[in-house]
Amino acid sequence: MSGKERFVRHWKDSSLTTSAPGVQILDLVASNYPSKNSIRSSLVIIGQGSTFRPKEFSGEAFYYFLSGNGILVWHHDNTDLSYIIDNDTYAWLPGAHRHSFENTGEGPMRCFVVICQTNDSYKMRDGSVKKLDLLKPTGRKLADSFYGFEIQGTRRLLGGGYQLFSPGKAQNDHSHDEEIVYLVRGEGKLVVGSTEFELTAGSAALTPKSIKHRLINTGHDMFGYIVLEFGQECKP
Repeated sequence: MSGKERFVRHWKDSSLTTSAPGVQILDLVASNYPSKNSIRSSLVIIGQGSTFRPKEFSGEAFYYFLSGNGILVWHHDNTDLSYIIDNDTYAWLPGAHRHSFENTGEGPMRCFVVICQTNDSYKMRDGSVKKLDLLKPTGRKLADSFYGFEIQGTRRLLGGGYQLFSPGKAQNDHSHDEEIVYLVRGEGKLVVGSTEFELTAGSAALTPKSIKHRLINTGHDMFGYIVLEFGQECKP
């Protein structure tokens, strides 16, 4: 991976792998890969009538569905439970919990996925499935907004949400724990030190811990992105 791709990568520039017929996985940015503390992101595209069955692993996975309709079958509480999936549905699931996503809609399902390794075990009832409400009246205005994810019980995922910046908005330089963002709409820049990275819809970006950075909306539309922050492993 080049120095630039360490921080930013668009899914169109990503390597393609296929885990099953009708399923495409496009690798995006990653941290510390392939170490046991790695954080990896990808865009998963599930074709009509196809099923995505992630491999079990020691850690936790976050899913955000950008488009499509289908069903999540999640094995917990000693049974297989089914959940409706559509756009703006998000979930965090322990990697050791067997689960699958079936596309029952009329077009492809597109999902932003981030997985991180952990050493801890998870309880039977760990994990959750929820949906953001982006259709509130305030969400229709061309103004800054933030919709937080309701996440509890994770070991490394500290939190996150869907952030919207209005045209011309620029963050101040700041730093925090490790962060991954995925740009859903608009265009802008990620500034890390004296280096600028162009971002367009479909770009993922990684900012390492304690590295000063800022995001800038350079377009005429909203700059909308998914943001997730990760820390050291801890007990919930």
